[in-house]
Amino acid sequence: MIDGFSFLQQELMIPIFLGGLLVFVAFVFKEWKTRNKGRLVVNTIVALVTVLALVFIVLKPTKEVEMQNRQGLLLTEGFNEKQKDSLEAVFKGIQPVEYNSKKSVLKALDSLTSVIIVGNGVEEYDFHAFDSIPTTYIPNEIPSGITLLNFTNQLVLGDEYRVTGMYSKPKLSTQLVLQDSRGNGLDSIPFKEEVNHHFSLKTIPKASGNFVYQIAEKDSVGNLLASNPLPITIREKEPVSILIIYNFPTFETKYLKNFLADAGYEVTVRSQLTKDKYKFEYFNTKASPVYQFTEESLNQFDVVITDTETYFNFVKSVKSHFENSIRENGLGLFIQPSELLFNFDANTSYFSFERDGINEIKLPNTNITVEKNPFRFNEAFALNSINADESGNLSYYKQLGLGRVATTTLLNSYQLLLKGEEQAYARIWTQILDKIVKQKALAVEWQSQTELPKIGAPFNFELRTGLEELSVKNTEGNRVPLLQNSTVLFKYSGTTYPKKRGWNRLEIETDSTLQFSYYVYDANDWKTLIVSKNIVSNAKQFGIDIKKNRTVVENRPISVLLFYILFLIGMGWLWLSPKLSAEG
Repeated sequence: MIDGFSFLQQELMIPIFLGGLLVFVAFVFKEWKTRNKGRLVVNTIVALVTVLALVFIVLKPTKEVEMQNRQGLLLTEGFNEKQKDSLEAVFKGIQPVEYNSKKSVLKALDSLTSVIIVGNGVEEYDFHAFDSIPTTYIPNEIPSGITLLNFTNQLVLGDEYRVTGMYSKPKLSTQLVLQDSRGNGLDSIPFKEEVNHHFSLKTIPKASGNFVYQIAEKDSVGNLLASNPLPITIREKEPVSILIIYNFPTFETKYLKNFLADAGYEVTVRSQLTKDKYKFEYFNTKASPVYQFTEESLNQFDVVITDTETYFNFVKSVKSHFENSIRENGLGLFIQPSELLFNFDANTSYFSFERDGINEIKLPNTNITVEKNPFRFNEAFALNSINADESGNLSYYKQLGLGRVATTTLLNSYQLLLKGEEQAYARIWTQILDKIVKQKALAVEWQSQTELPKIGAPFNFELRTGLEELSVKNTEGNRVPLLQNSTVLFKYSGTTYPKKRGWNRLEIETDSTLQFSYYVYDANDWKTLIVSKNIVSNAKQFGIDIKKNRTVVENRPISVLLFYILFLIGMGWLWLSPKLSAEG
């Protein structure tokens, strides 16, 4: 291949050239035996030219040509024909290309100098295909319907289930209804204005298992307009053992221990009466007094709740036992705050605070106001938020080895109970405890990496396990290839392609009890949500400004007419040459 030249039949180049060489050698051998008749050199040259002409005819030579103005118009789902016609009128010669999310788009992009995308946009997993080509996205209008959605797909029985989001441009007098798996209405919200509407629907599930709730859209007389599934796995609440330690009683501790007891937690309370004399209370658990805080005694509990003064007045050896239990055994520690805690440095108290002067704050997604200490967390100290608010995070935890230490800036949260806001109070403390409770050792921990799994689309997952022999099967019983993390050896990732709608599962081949259930959506489920997310992600990825063209090199076929003429002339000469020699 000469620089700038190539062949359409590039893959056949070697066998074709070898075949031509054999033909040429055979001709030279034949001519050599009759060399005494003359014209050996001339005939050899003509034969070489003839064979080369034939080789080029078969290989079809091409020449590299630089292209700088070959734009493509990528037509994705939902594109507007009028918009397409308008762009074709403005950009003369633009080439329409239909996008299919199930086929590779790379080949169609190779010869284009720039791309304009219209419609709902390309799938995020295809973004990489546009890395080397200037791409512009002209977004569709955000459709009417649910465009933002937030819900949990894992819940503990007895906890509140909440679905929040935004409905874009609702029709007047329509309503959203949260329904259980049997179609019973659990909560609803009417739309009184045709403007973007933030919504919140909630319920408390009554049974454990895998369920598919629904968000139904209905008109003013209750006719169903649309419905979308909300898969949820509700687990039985596992017993959680809590130790509460305090030297001086407070209303906060009094109401907290009563709440925990009513919620079914196994609670042991130790309060100090005088020096070396203690009072013990037991809720939902047998009497087992704790006099010494050894690692063995602390290992009986999943969480310890104590106030600032009590914990930081422990002698160094006792605090060392607490920290060892946190780091090595996964104990959770919650420190009830006081002014003393906010004045400690981070090395002493695990946390760092800054005074913000704010004494009240609204809980997220509510109009409920709570008191807080006039401080906020300094987030630069490797902290993790627990319950967030628009004005700042109220509670944080810090990871210490296998366990966690947490605290809050909330003040007198029990006043929520006095105001009749039992659910808000329960939500605050349930969130805190769920984040810091000692994690039960699991043979396999699964995690979905795909937000809305679809039939035939890749479902990505991760798992963590110490199992040495590991093999995962999908719903159809086929093995799923796993990729082991090169730095975290107990972490694996995999991809499967679900074939049926509804609940699917992954399981460890050697132990079918180690399962992971995930829900696969139909192609028409959450259509508006998916479209709106796609539009936003495409606009962010590609931008809406027309990009400059790149230069691409294209291999254009060269006319083989010259080679045909050379071949015919050569064949004619080789046919005529022996006759001329005979006459001579």
